[in-house]
Amino acid sequence: MTDRLPRRELLRLLGLAPLGALACGDGGGSLGDLGPTPTDSSLPDAALDGGGACLPTSSDALGPFFEAGAPDRSSVAAADEPGDRLLFAGVLADLGCAPLAGMRIDLWQADASGHYHDAGADFRLRGHVITGADGSFAFDTIVPGNYELASGPRPAHLHLRVSDPAGVSRLVTQLYFTGDPHLGDADGCQPPTCFSNDPERILDLVPMGDRLMADARIVV
Repeated sequence: MTDRLPRRELLRLLGLAPLGALACGDGGGSLGDLGPTPTDSSLPDAALDGGGACLPTSSDALGPFFEAGAPDRSSVAAADEPGDRLLFAGVLADLGCAPLAGMRIDLWQADASGHYHDAGADFRLRGHVITGADGSFAFDTIVPGNYELASGPRPAHLHLRVSDPAGVSRLVTQLYFTGDPHLGDADGCQPPTCFSNDPERILDLVPMGDRLMADARIVV
């Protein structure tokens, strides 16, 4: 992943476009119409690798809790799901910094107490979206909690899997949060399994209205 979205770009994505449209098919309910669809679909300025290419997002453990078949929806946390509401938005790009449309992004996570839930009938805290024409995507969820392994605590994280239209997995990774005391050497899951010391996958949580917001550029 390169640098995260400039603040103005995040506000453009979130304030000028229907978030359901950003996340594309949102079979579980849209995030609400916040205004007209933007006409400027350009990506924000990217941090380059010196050769004019975007730096790829690093991978991380799939973990034991992924389940196939999560519904197409941008709202993965029900309105009554306990926890701090989180709007996670971003842009998916290729190594040449071009936006990737029509790609599937699966998200799954623990609840606010650090527990994962079986998919069941409602796929609690699980869902997927298809990236828009400008590579944009968004999820309405809650901030996940920490949990304990036998080897120690894990930092709070979101799991992401990016797949192409043919269903081929392009990336499996985890996104963490600034200020979590269990990052890096304090993580109960260490390399070569987990890599919570990657600063490019550690997101700032920014208060805005009744929720927190986080943004990322994912590069595959």
